[in-house]
Amino acid sequence: MARQATKHPASPRVPRPPRMSFKGALTTSGNSHAIRFEAALAKAAPEFAAKSGAVRIELLGAGAALVFLEEAVPAEDDPMVEAWLRFIERDVIGHPERLHALTEAEALGLERMVEGVVVRDDEILPDDVTI
Repeated sequence: MARQATKHPASPRVPRPPRMSFKGALTTSGNSHAIRFEAALAKAAPEFAAKSGAVRIELLGAGAALVFLEEAVPAEDDPMVEAWLRFIERDVIGHPERLHALTEAEALGLERMVEGVVVRDDEILPDDVTI
């Protein structure tokens, strides 16, 4: 059963390359399941060097998950949007040849798509809205 972890003050975010990968192993600690990560993770991301602390794991699908330090993710951040933006950033950096200016036809198509849509900056969306 999922439970809410205690919130801790936010850690400062350390700028680093858009994607770094680290190996680990599934293991146990006492009667609990655990994930052990290589020491290089703590060197590259010092916030993961803590000996204890709350983490949150969001399952993305079979065999894929995001791991967050509870104190490292302010409530207003959306981890899925952040993951999507990191993906786009990697793609733009890795394949700049895929970028092109919108053609006039594409721009007109976008204008037609949103024609009549009224947007307000101060509108509060209900919790059940899926974006």
